[in-house]
Amino acid sequence: MQKDWGIYRLKDVDDLNVNINPSAYSILYTATDHLYIIINNQKISIDSETFYFLPPKSSFSLIERCKKALVIWFKPDVFIDRPKFLYYIKNCFFFQDPVGISTINTFIPYKLLMKNYINPLVSEVNMLIKWNLLANFIEFVLIRAQLEFDPGFEGEVKSVYDQEIATRFNELLDQETSFNLVANYYADKLNITKRRLDKATRLIYGCSAKSLITGKALSRAKSLLRSTSIPVKNISQELGFSQESNFNNFFKLHIGLTPMQYRSSTNAIVFGENSVLT
Repeated sequence: MQKDWGIYRLKDVDDLNVNINPSAYSILYTATDHLYIIINNQKISIDSETFYFLPPKSSFSLIERCKKALVIWFKPDVFIDRPKFLYYIKNCFFFQDPVGISTINTFIPYKLLMKNYINPLVSEVNMLIKWNLLANFIEFVLIRAQLEFDPGFEGEVKSVYDQEIATRFNELLDQETSFNLVANYYADKLNITKRRLDKATRLIYGCSAKSLITGKALSRAKSLLRSTSIPVKNISQELGFSQESNFNNFFKLHIGLTPMQYRSSTNAIVFGENSVLT
């Protein structure tokens, strides 16, 4: 399965180069370290207890070894069933500067951050729990950092037409009683090409049209599995799958569990998989 997020303890680097997946966003947390990094040929000094936000394609080098600093990285598709949060991530000012933006951590003590978030995320706990914890952590950090920083920044204004297309597409998916996983089907309904639909959804939500369809279908499936006793066969039919086996394969591909295994779980979260950078 494609790996969509990870946590990297900088003390574990083999050399001083930190290579982040080029499509991933990153949050560098210095903890008790004072770091010096080189990014885009610039030397940056980062104080201890700082969150440093980096957009995609922002690998960097350490000037010296550190003890406790770490990097959390994640791809946009991690939040595929949270389109509003996807839009925020793609457009908030924290992820606009190619050399990064920092904010001092005044809102969560180091020990609590490690105990409540980082340690569970790198432990052997249930993957579903990890995924939910990761999403909550990233959202918490960004919102609190926004409140601390609050520069009155307004992101780049997106095309009104792109916003209209993305909004209509999202509303269309919300109204669907069953899903068609082929993006062309919805492009035809919106009287546009699939390429134009993809452009709008990537610009506004940070993901392809197919990824948004998949996220909506998974969200509906998870809701039905955890809150009803409807048989899996009936759920698969309701979502538009011709055979229960197709639904089972689709669900397991993205969630990592069969529908019945997911239903048995006490927690419900977004699809994905943790990984540690190597």
